[in-house]
Amino acid sequence: MPFIQNFPSALLQEHVQWHHANHHDDPSQLPAGYGAKFMQFHRYFINKALQWYYQQGYDPQLVAPWQSVPEAIRNTSCYNRNAEARLMNNLQSFSTLDQLGLFIEGSNLHGCIHQEASRIFGENFLNDFDLAPQSTYFYQIHGMLDQWYKRWEQLAGQNGFVGGGRGASQTRKSASTGNRGQVSSAVSSSRRGKKKAQFRPTAHKWSSKARNTPE
Repeated sequence: MPFIQNFPSALLQEHVQWHHANHHDDPSQLPAGYGAKFMQFHRYFINKALQWYYQQGYDPQLVAPWQSVPEAIRNTSCYNRNAEARLMNNLQSFSTLDQLGLFIEGSNLHGCIHQEASRIFGENFLNDFDLAPQSTYFYQIHGMLDQWYKRWEQLAGQNGFVGGGRGASQTRKSASTGNRGQVSSAVSSSRRGKKKAQFRPTAHKWSSKARNTPE
């Protein structure tokens, strides 16, 4: 299991606290402003966490963004191919960053990817708010989402869209040439004796219900 050793507890808590503070039971009924906050926070968070990761000399390939959603996930019942098609072919249809973020959440793409990656790859951390950032898969998933964000920003700049806020983006540091691949199946001591908050629209666990979202 691609568990990142010695992951800082302060970073883990920052992610937990954001999701608990901003949680809504129904992702199809998210309030205005949530989408932009979701995209901006995760851009900030993955950059901050990866700066630490690279400084440890861990293998950068293990956290490289997915260039596309793995086919095994795309073939699951919860995966919304209509939503994916809009993101791949019609990003300019989102006039604000908030619209983009609300769509990624409301169409269940984000939730389905987490849920099914957890199941398919046997990576339980991905389905748990308390632990997800300790998995290398987390950065592959959210790096891919951030690439969608970056492509939208490029289109926003070209077309003069409103609300293309870039958030607290940071420059990613180059990976060091020290020890690589230090991931382990060890279980964090923070898991013991602690009730978990999982990813979904109800009780913090991702939903498996597919939504058909037109362009």
